[in-house]
Amino acid sequence: MTALAALGDAPGRVVRLTRADARRALWRYHFTPDTVAGVARRLGSIQYDPLAPLGRNPDLVLQARVPGYRIDDWQGATYCDRLLLDAWDKQVCLTLTDDWPARHVFHSWFAESWRARVFEPHADAVRATLEELDARGPLGTLDFTDQSVGGGLRGSWYGPKLVKHVLRALWDSGQVVTHAREKGRHVYDLPARSLPEEVVRADPLPVDAAWTHLVSRRVQAAGMLRPNADASVWFMPGRRSTTNDAVRRATEEGAVRAAEVEGVRFLAFPELLRTLDDDAGTEGVRFLAPLDPLVWDRRGVAHLYGFEYVWEVYKPEVARRWGYYVLPVLWQERFVARFDARTEGDVLAMRAWHWEDDVARGALPAGLEEALEDAAVRFLAYLGATSIRLPRGMGRSARGVWQRAVARARRGDVPTLPSVRAPVGDGR
Repeated sequence: MTALAALGDAPGRVVRLTRADARRALWRYHFTPDTVAGVARRLGSIQYDPLAPLGRNPDLVLQARVPGYRIDDWQGATYCDRLLLDAWDKQVCLTLTDDWPARHVFHSWFAESWRARVFEPHADAVRATLEELDARGPLGTLDFTDQSVGGGLRGSWYGPKLVKHVLRALWDSGQVVTHAREKGRHVYDLPARSLPEEVVRADPLPVDAAWTHLVSRRVQAAGMLRPNADASVWFMPGRRSTTNDAVRRATEEGAVRAAEVEGVRFLAFPELLRTLDDDAGTEGVRFLAPLDPLVWDRRGVAHLYGFEYVWEVYKPEVARRWGYYVLPVLWQERFVARFDARTEGDVLAMRAWHWEDDVARGALPAGLEEALEDAAVRFLAYLGATSIRLPRGMGRSARGVWQRAVARARRGDVPTLPSVRAPVGDGR
């Protein structure tokens, strides 16, 4: 009997796990090394954020999972292979292009939300924008002929130019897509020219099926989510009741599984639970993105790992405890540290290093220092950094690790992640 069968491998039955079970499954699900395409299919959605002190969020998500990953490698899978598509999911994300037939439910909701602000009062500008894009595209915002300021638009999130609002409304409603990005900025085009023909021509999924599919994708990205996680975790265009209904259907149909981890309810993606029968280890250290899907559900992470993580990037500097752009450090099945850093040319400027309290109280656990050094060498190679600037107060052990790591990186002694294995799941 497999481990999953022993726990209750049947849709609708609650799978009961220990914290140790859940942590091992999460490691194997998230950090089994794979290609960019394999990780993209495994997660189904990777949150995008424009801030780039250490590469952008998709870069950081992928460097923790893809051997030899370098900044911007995700763009080939997105803008050349068209495996991924910029789309609204949990905020702006890189989503699987194959999900386009399900996204009509998001597009319809956004079309209605923009109707009174853009589509009706600026119908002429909308039509002109689509016509110009059809004739001249792909185009960035500054490439359009009309660069006029729209009435009542000053002080808004998208700036005062009418074309920015029109393009955002068209993007949200699926009438234009991101063809590429230049320095992080969207270059727009029509779906028929940028998406694979079979995707554009596919029939839209029925409404309930589309919502169920998109909800299961949310769980897939994280591996495990609490059904009552914060609104930011479950934020989707539409009403929360629509999301809740889709969660119920996904659970009944087995697209996600109900799980309980020592008294707390979770939703688990079936492919994650199947790793319970995997004999792979959980060795090594990973530096996680601030918006890594593993840490989306902050209270869930606190329950599973005893790790309190708050992203303080938008807090005033005086209100920050840990720093501006802080990356959690995961070793095997526990969080051991976090650090604030950014690149300045080819220099990695470390602003702060914080050991977790249980690690800081004594000598480092056996094996941690070596694993951390290997991870630091890989991280420097990912960034293309050839030197490092370290802060005071980070401790002798951490300082020594990073000093040795930069010396190894300079001489090309970069350890690889374990061999790429078959993906945990293909995300389809």
